[in-house]
Amino acid sequence: MKKILPSLIPALVWLLLVIGVLTVFSACGMKDDGTWMKCHEAQNAVAVCGGMMAALALLSAFLNKKLLKAALNAVTLAGSIVTFLLPGSLMPMCMMQTMRCFTAMQPFVRIMTVVTALLSIWGIISAIRIRNESR
Repeated sequence: MKKILPSLIPALVWLLLVIGVLTVFSACGMKDDGTWMKCHEAQNAVAVCGGMMAALALLSAFLNKKLLKAALNAVTLAGSIVTFLLPGSLMPMCMMQTMRCFTAMQPFVRIMTVVTALLSIWGIISAIRIRNESR
């Protein structure tokens, strides 16, 4: 159990990203006419990516094969990069930089994905190190 607990941290950070982007750090709200702003799609894409990466990170925590664990951490590292780029770079957001999507959601996503990327790198290094020590 002591070995699994540190491995659960990346999954928890991904879940925090999903919860945060859907609640406190959400994108702009609905327009007066009942349609959504452009950034709402970016918010949903970040939530979906975060959920998938949380599942992969959780799976990685319970694996015993170090090479597979390192590979899943590499996938979550790539997922961190894609999720970092989603709001604003890969998906369009609102026109004005003063809107909620730019002032709340985008910085939150960027901070959380940098943290998840660092945790993924740490997971890759520790899996490789443990694999080399067991030889």
